Amino acid sequence: MPLDRFPLNSYLADDPGVDLDSWTLRVDGAVSAPGDYTLSRIRELPRVQQNTRHVCVEGWDVIGSFAGVQISALLALAGADTRARFLTFSCADDYYESLDMPTALHPQSLLCFDMHGAPLSREHGAPLRLILPTKIGYKSAKYLTGLTVTNVLDRRGYWEDQGYSWFYGL
Repeated sequence: MPLDRFPLNSYLADDPGVDLDSWTLRVDGAVSAPGDYTLSRIRELPRVQQNTRHVCVEGWDVIGSFAGVQISALLALAGADTRARFLTFSCADDYYESLDMPTALHPQSLLCFDMHGAPLSREHGAPLRLILPTKIGYKSAKYLTGLTVTNVLDRRGYWEDQGYSWFYGL
């Protein structure tokens, strides 16, 4: 599907105003190398490109072309304790999400920075978003700003804390 026909879905219509030039991803929790990781540093990790299906809870689905790095690659760089149970993600807006460690380590679970051969647009979550082909679309959080490796799940996710399924595997 051409990028201009890829549906946009957002719980808020407002762009969170991410400064793409100074953006970093804060990685902390059960890691030996916590810190702020720049997009250029993340892009140095092995790049993965995949054409996968994105399924929305509203009933539509689409095949997209996504590129980025496996979440597992960033976890290795940060020295994450993969015996931890969860990853939590914070976003530039009020959205937040979490994953179980096996989902995070799945080879198709990406930190995505390119879509259809171009850098992510703001409306698709620039500069970095989750792509999780094994999960429903609301798990693929946009505008990522933080990743925490933890054994304690204080919040499950924006939609999950409103009653939606936390696991929602496809």
